[in-house]
Amino acid sequence: MPAACEQAAREGHKVLHIFPEQGSVRVALWQKDGRFDEIDVGPGPHARPSRRGFPSMRFAEEQEFTPEAFEPASAEPEVTGEGMHVVPLGPVRADVAEALRYEMNVLGDQIHGLTLRNGYKRRGVARLMQGSEALAALEISERVTGTSTVAHALAFSLAVEDALGLAIGEGASVLRSALAELERLHSHLGDLASLAASTGMVVAAADLYRLRESILRFAEHWTGHRYLRGVVGPGGWRRELPDVSPDLASLLEEAEGQFLAVRRALDHTNSFLDRLHGAGRIPGKSLELVGVVGRSAGVAEDVRWDRPYAWYPELCFGRRPSGFAAGDAYGRYFVRCEEIAQSIAMLRRSGAARAAGTQPPAYGGGGVGYGLVESPRGRLFYRVALRGGRIETCRIRTASSINWVAVPPAVANHNILQDFPIIDASFNLAVASLDL
Repeated sequence: MPAACEQAAREGHKVLHIFPEQGSVRVALWQKDGRFDEIDVGPGPHARPSRRGFPSMRFAEEQEFTPEAFEPASAEPEVTGEGMHVVPLGPVRADVAEALRYEMNVLGDQIHGLTLRNGYKRRGVARLMQGSEALAALEISERVTGTSTVAHALAFSLAVEDALGLAIGEGASVLRSALAELERLHSHLGDLASLAASTGMVVAAADLYRLRESILRFAEHWTGHRYLRGVVGPGGWRRELPDVSPDLASLLEEAEGQFLAVRRALDHTNSFLDRLHGAGRIPGKSLELVGVVGRSAGVAEDVRWDRPYAWYPELCFGRRPSGFAAGDAYGRYFVRCEEIAQSIAMLRRSGAARAAGTQPPAYGGGGVGYGLVESPRGRLFYRVALRGGRIETCRIRTASSINWVAVPPAVANHNILQDFPIIDASFNLAVASLDL
């Protein structure tokens, strides 16, 4: 299987997913010409792809899912020696943190290795969807990760539309992009608030959380749900939305001013910047990372520019915003700040026009379709197989499932224990998106 992935990479294609299908293993590709393709690599172990598109966390679809069903992702082989000890953290941690166990090999304060153990609360999302009607499966996809509701609903809808040959109007495309950028805005604000709190910048964290709350309240006012559920669907919209363009314009004006004030304060606080520079630097350039994590490490990929969908062909014109190359906590902070400004500009351009609800399309046909979007954390891929209007199989590859492999080497790269909360907050990846 690695040979097939390596060959695809040499030809300029990207590996989107590796998954079992009817007793065989298939590889979904994003070809360099923008089209999707699949290759059958024959029977083999079921797997998830990781740093170079090969599997690192193997599991059998039929077996009971326990933490032991996953191979841990470690930055280094097990570290031993006099004075070396393991600092465990999790799986039950503080606040609303998801179930994940960190095992850090520590000598004094220096972190020399990290092992991640996941799988404690795997939900079997794909199995729940199997055999369901398309709209029932859509509701499941919206609940994979709370901060990426629109992204999952949109990727699922694009896959169903691709499978059935459904077309949507320009109005639906515009509003899909607007909702996606509103979601990116509140997601990034929450991530930055967590990062500020991890460095002791409690006032800045409170300001960012308050600003995020204003975005969520507007989302509820516009769509009826704080996390924008129940709106995006295959073929159009699932209910009518009001015209809140004046409210959106006012919100964006207020949000832009408040965010710039917080960012200016953080950018002039040496105690904040000193903790970020060099912390959690991703070593080397061999990792194929996506989203904020990838762009902060010099990987230029952004699906909105590279394979535009919805109304992004109109929004993503000209030169794409520059990323960062340091690959450290400051780089991830910088990219999120830039993307917040970018999302505000896109929302101003797209607006919040009134959208009429549409009747669900007929799902009587069948076929295989693909959906690829840029979620707040990065590239999100759906592959949906439909038969008789029901989901035969659904395969999901999230940005967090790609990027978690970068966390152990970043943590074990000349960092101390006091750096760990900052590094963890700077990545802020979703365990739920790994334990599907």
